[in-house]
Amino acid sequence: MLGLSSGRRALLVRAVQNTEWRQLLDFVSPSLFDVMPMRELLAQGRELGANAAGRSFAGVRERAQARLDTADLAVRLEPNRSLEPPVPSLRRALGQRALEVYFAQLLRGDEALLDLRFACWTQREPEAAPVWAPRPLWLSWDPEFLGGVRDLYAGFYRDDDGAYARGVERLGLGDAGALLRQHFGEGDQRAVRFDSAAFQGTFHQVFVRCRDQGISLHRNFLALGVYLATLYDLLEGLDEAFDVRDAFERAAP
Repeated sequence: MLGLSSGRRALLVRAVQNTEWRQLLDFVSPSLFDVMPMRELLAQGRELGANAAGRSFAGVRERAQARLDTADLAVRLEPNRSLEPPVPSLRRALGQRALEVYFAQLLRGDEALLDLRFACWTQREPEAAPVWAPRPLWLSWDPEFLGGVRDLYAGFYRDDDGAYARGVERLGLGDAGALLRQHFGEGDQRAVRFDSAAFQGTFHQVFVRCRDQGISLHRNFLALGVYLATLYDLLEGLDEAFDVRDAFERAAP
């Protein structure tokens, strides 16, 4: 299967070469390429590449800012540039707000800016809003996929087994839905530390389970995987414990 994964990844690299997406493919678990049909994989890659290379990102960023403002999440979105690292004493507050942004983009709109990496954030003063300066990496979600993701998160964080099962069904995850609960974690999720290696390991198991069951995943899993991986890059880099359950509730409509 390694050869198949490597071959599919190479085709995707060619589809997004010379775009902002090229460097982020290293965030994607190789096993994902075994459970996504080649046509869907390339279609998603071309869409992401075209979005990154297009001239419409300023409008996408403005719409994202408006949604965050409506959600009362103080973040200042700016064009991508080199940023100073956040002040150490503000790291937890910044990470908590970034978690809220992650959820808000999934729960409050049909498109999302996907670059949440550590290098894209800063906060230098406690009274100032965190600055987020992502690269032009964005996607408009498929409505059915987005509905499944929303059901999955609502089911977990609101202890609603019916909603969680509905999300698993809508996303076509089969028995892998039980494994995915390991990604969400145990306990009350009030003090979570983020580990990229554990994230990669959990999703590798999910994708292998899907592969072994003959499940083909939706093309949007590629973008969601990058979105999650960049979130982990940020929160692991901040090296603090975060209240994920509170972030979900703050972001939810």
